[in-house]
Amino acid sequence: MAGRYKEFDEGKALAAATEVFWTKGYEAASMEDLLQAMDLNKGSMYNTFGSKRQLFISVLNRFFLKEGMAIRSTFEQHKNPVKALKEIFRQVTQPADINDHSKGCFLVNTLGEMSGMDEELASLARNKLLDVETIYLQYIKKGVKEGYITTRTSPETLAKFLVNMWNGMSISRRIYGRKELEKLVELQLDVLQPG
Repeated sequence: MAGRYKEFDEGKALAAATEVFWTKGYEAASMEDLLQAMDLNKGSMYNTFGSKRQLFISVLNRFFLKEGMAIRSTFEQHKNPVKALKEIFRQVTQPADINDHSKGCFLVNTLGEMSGMDEELASLARNKLLDVETIYLQYIKKGVKEGYITTRTSPETLAKFLVNMWNGMSISRRIYGRKELEKLVELQLDVLQPG
């Protein structure tokens, strides 16, 4: 007997779950919240995604895949990686969805919520942020080699600095408006090309 046809778009369901987890956090997101947002019944949800925890892991993996591709794409669009970084961080100050401004970074939020509570999920978020660091490192090395990045600071330290900056901006965008954040981005990225 053939399996039952899934009558829903898995990508849309995961996108809806992402919004719930991103807004409420893992613990506060109830199954009712998730089912309603995903427009699924319990059977479909559990058959497709498993438990709430497995759904959350799927959401984190999908989120990072999209974000990692977007970061790489931005670097590939610019010969000068400093310009790419300015664009990447400008997107933090001017998110396409105005509601994203106050939500912070999903990965940073997850790491903060799960640290000391659920080490497996905290480690998953931590590793995704370290993967972002790896992407930064690749393009920083290229920028140093091609003369766009002129600081004496090592590429490895710069990549860590950018992740640290990203983490800080995730909190700061809940405090400051766009113009203030743009000034902070410019100031912090000056480290790449000291005067």
